[in-house]
Amino acid sequence: MDEQPQETDEGGGYGVPNELTDVEEVATAIVRVLSVLVTDHEPREEDEQRVVLTVSADIERGGTDIAEIDQQLRGKYLEFDDRPRARWEVEAEFEAVATLADILVGSRRRPDTQIVGPSSLEMLVRAENEGSVPLTKGVPATRHEISTPLGPLKITVGPPSAALLLRLALRQSGMEWLKVLDRRVLFDHLLGQEKRRGIAEGSVARISAQRVLRVAALPRLLALRVDGPQDTDTDELERAATAFRGRLAYESDVVLAPVLDVDRLEGSSQPRLVRQLPLLAPEFVAAIGQGTPTGVIGDQLLGDTHDLDEELSERYLRAIAASDAFAAFMGYYHVLEYSMEEEWFRALRDRVTAVSGVLERPADIRKAVKPAAQALGVSQESIKWSELNALYAVLHSHLDVRALAVDLDRYLTGAADYFAGATVPFTQVPSLDFRQADDATLRTLVADRIYKVRCAVTHSKESSDRYSPYTDELFLGREIPLVRIAAEHRLFPPAQRL
Repeated sequence: MDEQPQETDEGGGYGVPNELTDVEEVATAIVRVLSVLVTDHEPREEDEQRVVLTVSADIERGGTDIAEIDQQLRGKYLEFDDRPRARWEVEAEFEAVATLADILVGSRRRPDTQIVGPSSLEMLVRAENEGSVPLTKGVPATRHEISTPLGPLKITVGPPSAALLLRLALRQSGMEWLKVLDRRVLFDHLLGQEKRRGIAEGSVARISAQRVLRVAALPRLLALRVDGPQDTDTDELERAATAFRGRLAYESDVVLAPVLDVDRLEGSSQPRLVRQLPLLAPEFVAAIGQGTPTGVIGDQLLGDTHDLDEELSERYLRAIAASDAFAAFMGYYHVLEYSMEEEWFRALRDRVTAVSGVLERPADIRKAVKPAAQALGVSQESIKWSELNALYAVLHSHLDVRALAVDLDRYLTGAADYFAGATVPFTQVPSLDFRQADDATLRTLVADRIYKVRCAVTHSKESSDRYSPYTDELFLGREIPLVRIAAEHRLFPPAQRL
């Protein structure tokens, strides 16, 4: 998983994060994350050693500069039964913040769900098996030790560290930080502390920033950490993590899958393309409260329904439902693959017809090559049957390149630049510049790219280009929209698309 992703200028969507380069700037960003979490955007410095933030300070002090509104907000907050009663102060020592910032800067080349330290590696994981329990109930973490020639490696499975939580949070922007940090979870902890320690209303209590981060982490977040002897390199830590996960699966049937994309913490490794809202959002807004559908996604259809091929539909639905990149990519590819032979023969027959020839369909379509080559005056090798040539035929018949470009641009920020310039680490693929190349060339390039990814995913020979499960999942996931939209163009006639 030690990939070296291409740098881009984009911070979100398909872009690779290029921030986290300056320790001082990252330290400032860490304080901003804490400010959003505890709602105090004017923290104070104390003794030139720490910054202190007060929970819900923005509400207490008022932030609108309109006395009546601020008073109402403050009064409403004080009426809540599930708020902390004490004045909780969160202290972040400058030295500790700088240490965290240094770890994040040193980890910027890692996937955005991992951090490295001196002889340590920590990665976000999830229990892949439905219903599996990677931790004993009531135990916050499980610990293991692996012997190596350099000394013992220690492996911990449990909640993410403060540094990893910050790495996840800083991959987001604005209020998106709260995708991994939950203020409600923090409040529940503070209320528990007040009850346990007998802290009264209006008292002042303190808690460290590191503890706040760990407490506020979403309960579903799980991390695997490997700590080795001094000078253990990252490759060795990677191998140890993989070996541990393999042994864990063998002995207990628990699969800990690395999560490589913080935007997809829920498990799906393919981006969602919800076409209803971006295209016709006003229709949903107007429907609310009018006795018509409520505006919830899917409770009304915007396009005309029509009959679809049953088998193709089932394959398409299974691909959309897939939670892993491999199943999703291959599901969409199966839609394209379904009529390859007929599409290839039809394209060949059309070429023969164009030169006033006749081409009958033989039982074995490969036998059509010889008479077609004679009619066209070309070598049999140049028109022979192959899966790639068949994919060319499918896409040249069905793919609308301009609609593909529009879809990528509308739903996936940075996707156009990604396909124009980015590489895939597990195979060589052509770039797709939708602003420069003509449609015919682009259809061929799209087919080439989809086919090369398909071959790398399908084949696993040691000597060939191949996809590595989990290691390459993030990059395979970024290829899915290309094959998905191509499959949709095969499945849905142009008049039926949104």
